[in-house]
Amino acid sequence: MKWHGRLWLALLCSVFLIEPATGASQVVASGLGFNIKQDELDGAFRRFVLSRAVNGVDVPLALEPFFKKQLLEELILAKVTSLRANAADRAQAYIQAKDNYTILREQFASATAFSLKIEGMGMSTNAYRLFLQEQALTQEVLKRELKPQTMVKEVEVLEFYNENLPLWKTPEYAEVEHVLMAKVDLATGRRLNPDERAAKQATAAKVQAKAVAGVNFPQLAKEFSEDLATKNDGGKFRLYRSVSDPKIAERVFSMRINVPELVESETGFHIIRVMKLEPAGARKIGEVRAEIREHLYQKKINEKLPVYVKLLLGQARVKTFLD
Repeated sequence: MKWHGRLWLALLCSVFLIEPATGASQVVASGLGFNIKQDELDGAFRRFVLSRAVNGVDVPLALEPFFKKQLLEELILAKVTSLRANAADRAQAYIQAKDNYTILREQFASATAFSLKIEGMGMSTNAYRLFLQEQALTQEVLKRELKPQTMVKEVEVLEFYNENLPLWKTPEYAEVEHVLMAKVDLATGRRLNPDERAAKQATAAKVQAKAVAGVNFPQLAKEFSEDLATKNDGGKFRLYRSVSDPKIAERVFSMRINVPELVESETGFHIIRVMKLEPAGARKIGEVRAEIREHLYQKKINEKLPVYVKLLLGQARVKTFLD
């Protein structure tokens, strides 16, 4: 039986749910303290297929044995870890599942839309909460039992930081607000003729005068800017010197803070106000310590998990009887 790190990082939307087996269904897996019957696996596979279908993905009939084998492995691991769980594991799993449910719910416009999505996967919202809780329980048990082998020491964090200094470099950039008067017709993409460009330049000069006079710059952007990507955000964006038009960058990075200027480019006429200039630098260890620690932890988990899961299955005397 092959186990992979995917069991630790399984997507929440790849839904299966453990449900009570009924009747005299054939046992497809067993171990110390548990049995898994065919109808339980069939139910998990049915929900797996539905979860793919609501996302527009079909599960080919020829791959049914492959996916059922994967689902059975996950069901077995859930059974084994549930039997090893303590009260603290269950309490933390409940909290984690609640948080995960909230995060998933917030991705939908309404509670009704979310409920319909879950129902489309063949379960109620309460059943889905139970699934999330059982999945979280598996993770909590593995995390606790693997903790001695996956703890990240401060010296490891420092070594990773020092060995990967290029990763922490930050480029020079400017926080700006701008209003764009384009040199093209936005509806057709046609390049404006000289008279039309002159009219745009005159309008840009008037907007600059308003900005210099203290008119609210974000409001000017919303009213006049033809940059559809930024106008509704008040014209705000971050300009990086290394990836910007050199002529524009040279001008912007020489501008005074909060003094609107009119700058011409191939794109059009820009009224630019620089809000902040940030020199190139590097993130300090304190800024990235948590990221590094999480990276090293996940690396250790992925290395240790397959071996540890194999050990757990051996201790639980797991046997499978899939055809």
